[in-house]
Amino acid sequence: MRVSVALLAALLTACQSGTDIVPASEMKLSVLNATTKTLVLVVNAVDVRTLQPGVQADVAVNDLPALPWSAEVRLPTGRSLLALTVRAGDVVIGPSSEKGDGRRVDLSCGRIDLWSGPPLLGPVPQPGSPGDCDP
Repeated sequence: MRVSVALLAALLTACQSGTDIVPASEMKLSVLNATTKTLVLVVNAVDVRTLQPGVQADVAVNDLPALPWSAEVRLPTGRSLLALTVRAGDVVIGPSSEKGDGRRVDLSCGRIDLWSGPPLLGPVPQPGSPGDCDP
């Protein structure tokens, strides 16, 4: 029985040794505004950054409210286009992989990506629906 417990502990340690949770103090929130609209990044009900069309912004933890982050990308009128929740421990970096949180929306005025951790990969932008970028 002792051998089994020791073996299990060794295996768990080996599996976890190459994976690190990014400390909350080193996390950031990133947003890509690939639309034709000016947008606002709102985190925990606080306007954090105005994003001009075609801009990517990386916002460090020091410029954000405390975790967890309830993040939204909104039009200046206040209409929410995309939302994401990020918690401490959500971003993990390993020797051959990374994990984080992210959301994407394709609109008729362009694409918005919002993430913490590795950037989103995926298909080419799709056309949105008429009126989806209206205030």
